[in-house]
Amino acid sequence: MFDTSFKLLLRRLSLILGLYMLLRVVFFCFHYSTFAEADATGTLLAFLHGLRFDVAAIIITNSLFIVLSLLPAGNTMHPQYQRLLKWVFVLSNAPFIALALVDVEFFSFIGRRSSNELFTITNDITNQLGQLLSNYWYLGLAFLLLVLCLVKLYPEKPAAPAVTAHAWKRSLRLLLVAAFAVLGIRGGWQLKPLRPSHAFVLEPTSLGHLTLNTPFTFIKSVGKAQLEEKRYYNTEEELLAALPFNPDQYKQPDVKQKRENIVIVILEGFAAEYTGALNNGQGYTPFLDSLATQGVLFQNAFANGRKSIEALPSILASIPSLMQEPFITSPYQANEIYGLGHVLQQEGYRTAMFHGAANGTMGFNDFARTAGIQEYYGLDEYPTALRASDFDGQWGIFDEPYLHYVSKELTTFQEPFMATLFTLSSHQPYTIPDKYKGRFPKGELDIHESIGYADFALRAFFAAASREPWYENTLFILTADHTQESISPAYQNELGHYRVPLLLFHPDKNLDSVNEKQVVQHTDIMPTVTDYLNISVDKALPFGRSVFDDNSSGRALLYSGNAWFMVQQDEVTELTQDDQVRFYTLADMAPAPPAPTAEQQLKAYVQYFTNGIIANKLYFYND
Repeated sequence: MFDTSFKLLLRRLSLILGLYMLLRVVFFCFHYSTFAEADATGTLLAFLHGLRFDVAAIIITNSLFIVLSLLPAGNTMHPQYQRLLKWVFVLSNAPFIALALVDVEFFSFIGRRSSNELFTITNDITNQLGQLLSNYWYLGLAFLLLVLCLVKLYPEKPAAPAVTAHAWKRSLRLLLVAAFAVLGIRGGWQLKPLRPSHAFVLEPTSLGHLTLNTPFTFIKSVGKAQLEEKRYYNTEEELLAALPFNPDQYKQPDVKQKRENIVIVILEGFAAEYTGALNNGQGYTPFLDSLATQGVLFQNAFANGRKSIEALPSILASIPSLMQEPFITSPYQANEIYGLGHVLQQEGYRTAMFHGAANGTMGFNDFARTAGIQEYYGLDEYPTALRASDFDGQWGIFDEPYLHYVSKELTTFQEPFMATLFTLSSHQPYTIPDKYKGRFPKGELDIHESIGYADFALRAFFAAASREPWYENTLFILTADHTQESISPAYQNELGHYRVPLLLFHPDKNLDSVNEKQVVQHTDIMPTVTDYLNISVDKALPFGRSVFDDNSSGRALLYSGNAWFMVQQDEVTELTQDDQVRFYTLADMAPAPPAPTAEQQLKAYVQYFTNGIIANKLYFYND
């Protein structure tokens, strides 16, 4: 089965694998300063981890070559056929070698491996071809040398007669190779296929760029929408002047930092519509309602997206979902991220995220790590002896036992710590344990009963946590990832689809001074935490603000369909893709008079986000 043609195929693919590793070495040398803070062990692991991405890219780009090399019929060792294979090999790999070489320089400008954004700048490349060739001639020379090496080092057919297997063996071999090829492209047996975010598993996270290769990031981005730059403001000075943001708000005066714990609870699908405290007592959340009487439940709180996968970037990194595709799966997923985990790690916090679903679900574990979260607790980490009895048969562990597990785990953490807990039982198909069926109001929607169960599980969590030593020294922030089905006309409008509860609760402190009527959003959570703890940050984003800031009544930024919205206490501003601007009242979304300042601000936010994402330059840097 493993005849001459198969052995030759392995040698030829090994050649290109070695070339990819050589290109990684070149990339490392050119951008050594990016990886300088990494130790030798981390750097070596980045190179080794990179083999996983190299194999995936090589199999994809050489799929035709692999099939032609292992055809189950015909004389594939004929000299003319072997010459054809050689040129298929060279032509299949040469374009991707060129891409990798381009990134040797282009990485300096965008701070990440290139994606299909190169298609969007074809005209610019054509117009600037002369100066590009003169300034970067050495890349062209390197390309020619590498292709020449590919031709010269290409393993040729041995002079001795080739050994050819029977047709049935060759057919079986092709099927086995195809199966292993699929596994190689997926990157292994994990839940989700390999994607760029999987590279960022080492510390410092910048090593992820070394782990990746440009052919892989390019291939993964093909077919995905690219953003187009906005030009509402001609200069950066004009843009920043219109942006309602002061980086100094992230600088703390010379006061003592609080060493308190932070627990962020993200409740799956808990729309504001289901919350009794936000609807004159009509809801399915009796415990959350009771907690609201002891803390601060904001009356105008908004998620920055409509999906679970859009919630984490907003909550843990203050990055709103202002584009068509979720940040986690977009071509920009390898952009620089400075998350809440990074900030708190620098202050000596232990950081963790808990989600009872299978590890890899929606890329939560990868993004949490990218946002600086040190530890991830998923289904794999849940006690083996309890998995069978506590599994919901669909997604993961039922909320009640999982939240009890989280409470016990947090008790083992050294303080101060920051933990993010994401529930799941109120996710479709809204499964609850048999022993609780009929206990909670079924309501009018399928989700209502599971909301009641999740609220019950939340009550049990707080009851257990209240008996632990860390409880009194903890600020709890509770919100929902997104809304769900709606039955109330009051929520069946553009803003209603984003209204979620957002609640602050501290067992030992009175937070009544916080304005509960201000407009708040998920991106406010990170600056709220740093402000509350009196922590200054090195890199700031303009999309969120601390709810403890009395100088603003707040705002929320949303992207719905083909338009951006900015929600403020007195007005809502809409900016469409074709640059039409409309104004509404917050109370009922009725048409409102023009508000020129709000229009300028929304355009500034959209331009800052879009162009910053494209160029990987979102952050203000505080010296």
